[in-house]
Amino acid sequence: MPRPRRSDIFSNEREEICNKLIEIVGTEFMLHDLDNDEAKQTAITALKDDIQKFFTISSIASFRPCLMSDVKRDYLNIVKAILRQQGYTFQRRECLKTFENGMLKRTTKYNIFRNLS
Repeated sequence: MPRPRRSDIFSNEREEICNKLIEIVGTEFMLHDLDNDEAKQTAITALKDDIQKFFTISSIASFRPCLMSDVKRDYLNIVKAILRQQGYTFQRRECLKTFENGMLKRTTKYNIFRNLS
């Protein structure tokens, strides 16, 4: 008899973690805003222990010691990997953000959708 999958055993816990991640970043966010918000970054990385209990993390670079130095934004890596495992889709679009002083900065805007099929 095969071993039960984590996705079958911990389905409620996995959804709770996904809801927490979406609550932190929202369903629409700009990478520049996430990069400059340390509170959101620490909230995402604080979920690492819970993620290890309920998700398969072998394919997530932020959890592999040998790849930690290669990951530039571990908080974004965690959000994308966990939500993709639960059937969410990311739409990415380049855009310009205008600041108060009139400066423009190119950034990426992410939209998160749930796959219903």
